[in-house]
Amino acid sequence: MCPNFCMLYYLENVELTECMTCGHSHYKPRTGRGKTLVAYKKLRYFPITPRLQRLFMSLRTAEHMTWHQSHHAVDGVMVHPSDGEAWKHFNSAHPHFSAESRKVRLGLCIDGFHAFGSFAASCSFDASFLPQIK
Repeated sequence: MCPNFCMLYYLENVELTECMTCGHSHYKPRTGRGKTLVAYKKLRYFPITPRLQRLFMSLRTAEHMTWHQSHHAVDGVMVHPSDGEAWKHFNSAHPHFSAESRKVRLGLCIDGFHAFGSFAASCSFDASFLPQIK
């Protein structure tokens, strides 16, 4: 992928070394004696559909996948994201989608994930601003 998000180096463009739009190089300059070309950016694709299908195949996990529709919320206590205002707003804005309990809402959390292992910059999460759950 171009570092400026102009194009993908895929199919007929896989052999290109510069972006067709902005002219930015596909690969980082080589340093030392390494002969391997290293791309500036890589696009990773994780197919989620087969994973979700497997979750619904098992009766035990399918029950957990639809729990947000069947649990009883206590006023003022948030035990699941479905108890939050954003989820309720989404349900009212998209009633056709929210009517089916098997429709999946996805959220992305990358706290603690290091794509490049020990070479990634260290980060920390300060939970002091979160409300205390009793």
